[in-house]
Amino acid sequence: MEQPQQHLLHFSHSNHPLLFDQDYRDGDPCCGCEESVYGPFYYCNQCWDYIHHKSCAELPLGLHHPLHPIHPLILFDEKTHYPEQEEEEEHKQKTKCQLCNESRRQYTYRCYRCDFNLHATCASLPPTIQSSQVHHHPLTPFWKWMSFTCDLCAQEVKGIPNQCALCSLWFHNTCASLPSRLKVLVHRHPLRLIHSSLEVELHQSDSRFCQLCALKVNTNFGFYYCSRCDFVAHLDCAADYRNRENINLQELKEEENEDLELNQSAAYEVRNTKVGEDGTEIATEIQHFSHEHELKLSDDEVVWLFKRKKELFSTYSRSLDKLLEVKNSAK
Repeated sequence: MEQPQQHLLHFSHSNHPLLFDQDYRDGDPCCGCEESVYGPFYYCNQCWDYIHHKSCAELPLGLHHPLHPIHPLILFDEKTHYPEQEEEEEHKQKTKCQLCNESRRQYTYRCYRCDFNLHATCASLPPTIQSSQVHHHPLTPFWKWMSFTCDLCAQEVKGIPNQCALCSLWFHNTCASLPSRLKVLVHRHPLRLIHSSLEVELHQSDSRFCQLCALKVNTNFGFYYCSRCDFVAHLDCAADYRNRENINLQELKEEENEDLELNQSAAYEVRNTKVGEDGTEIATEIQHFSHEHELKLSDDEVVWLFKRKKELFSTYSRSLDKLLEVKNSAK
């Protein structure tokens, strides 16, 4: 017998119930957080553009938060309360989040007695990240929106840093959620997360190139590495779902994890490089294991690679930040 479809009566859409489905792939914006929706979601089958992430639709209507412990906070929708945005500056002041100091027109927790606002996405940050694999101590969100440099990827980012007070290290959400080991499709062995070249003895200390995108890797900061094969990859390239093999590393055959006699070389040897306007270096001429002649990169491909590298990092950062947010919201 077919089970009835799960539904939800939502405070922001009282006209119709929201129906639940497991897999949404169009990437339309969520009415709760304005981020793209993929995976489990709620939708209104009579209002085609009314959809939510599962986590956003199931937010509690009220909560007590450590940033405002004296009163409970009530969930409301900025778009409903201020539909006309009267005066732009006045609207921003009314809805500005006390944590990120921004007005984003998304679901917000509010104390009406104190004019205290907290975006639902900001309120869902955990007090500590106990399970992070990038560091051996628990990481604690520093409850302030700021610009900072991530100590793992060296990227200048804006957000709420996850800090280790003992080691004076800061990680942004994308890096804080990276796995310590993973496997990519084009390489036989698992890759290990390395914080800098000081942790391992690299075969080439001057110029290292990512085996997935052919751009230069700054080994003074984090990267993924196979020490037996001298295989190096950027953090974002290795973790990209298009490059990553979705397997349980614990189930790998023993010889694939521990074969110490294996002595593979890198997939290619760099023969020539080119530096872009922003200082990014890519390999323009290589000797690949699969071909007897040297391979050269055309000028059009060089331009495309510089552009693609920036797009990959931006897309991957947003995706992982959202996954971490959904995971924490569901707790």
